[in-house]
Amino acid sequence: MNVEAQRRNIVHRILDIENVQLLNQIEDLLNNDIYTYSTDGKPLTVKEYKNHLNNIIKLSDAGEVGYTTEEARKKIVKK
Repeated sequence: MNVEAQRRNIVHRILDIENVQLLNQIEDLLNNDIYTYSTDGKPLTVKEYKNHLNNIIKLSDAGEVGYTTEEARKKIVKK
């Protein structure tokens, strides 16, 4: 089964679900899906990633100094 057919199948099955608890579990699963990883290897959901980026932007707007490109490269190479 290709991905598109599998998606359609899942959508039709979800539309038939009447069990609210099961729908909540599906929603939690989708909301907690790992989107990416932090530089230290911590898995991040979409919500956590967006929060992380917003925090970086706030710190930058507040005048916090981050790493230069060269400093970031050196830090990554060390790992």
